[in-house]
Amino acid sequence: LSIAVEAVINLEESRSGRELLEKLSHLSETDIEGLNVLLEQWTIKDALSVLDEIDNRLQTIEAISGLAGDPKIDELTYLHPLVTDARWLFGYEYDSSEYTSNRQLRTVAKKLFHASAEKFGFESEIKRPDIVVLPHASISVTGTDVPDHESGFFRTGTILIIELKRGGSVLNRADKDQALGYVEDFVNSRELLGEPAVRAFLVGDTLADELVGRYSVGENGKLFVTTFGQLVDTARHRLFNLRNKLKDRYQELTGQDLIQRAEQLKMELGD
Repeated sequence: LSIAVEAVINLEESRSGRELLEKLSHLSETDIEGLNVLLEQWTIKDALSVLDEIDNRLQTIEAISGLAGDPKIDELTYLHPLVTDARWLFGYEYDSSEYTSNRQLRTVAKKLFHASAEKFGFESEIKRPDIVVLPHASISVTGTDVPDHESGFFRTGTILIIELKRGGSVLNRADKDQALGYVEDFVNSRELLGEPAVRAFLVGDTLADELVGRYSVGENGKLFVTTFGQLVDTARHRLFNLRNKLKDRYQELTGQDLIQRAEQLKMELGD
């Protein structure tokens, strides 16, 4: 009883203590036991860090799934930043802060896509130096820097290119050939030191019948052609199908909810 009284006093003195007491008063016996186990194995800070990361990733999947096929949504404002900032969607190996845009990549990208400084990026080259906005697509170009063992200087190790077509797009042979041309140009660029590996992903709503999933450009270049739907399904598997286990948390999301969450995610990813 004295422990309970002391706990209540401490909670009452904290800013959110009363709200927490009200929540605790409505917990079932099972929830109380689960909370006790949680607090034995985790600190609150660590548990929140893990849950926030999982929630952000699941929200990203839901936002992409809900927005990708909606022709009324401004993809360049909501959808494209979500996808290009969530590199883990394309593979665990890309889930790294090492993928950034450097001066060499920007120089090659500007020359390749004929983008002037004013048209490079969503708002400005400083805020989004990795994204090129084209009439019917946006392209993110990032890379990793690795040390050259002989010279000691850093060079580009792997280049990641993500090209997203607008909603409702059917990827055809011309789209594939154009993307392959981008890969070939980066592979053969003389302005990039060393021989960087180039991995490109071309994403649209649907694929034409003649397209397959993977194309190679020499030994260092690869292009993967996919759809937003396949991207979402693969991402759900990568998250161990947690979406199905937490379906009550996300199943009632409306289009407006997705837009608001997309804006919130943009702010969080921007930070």
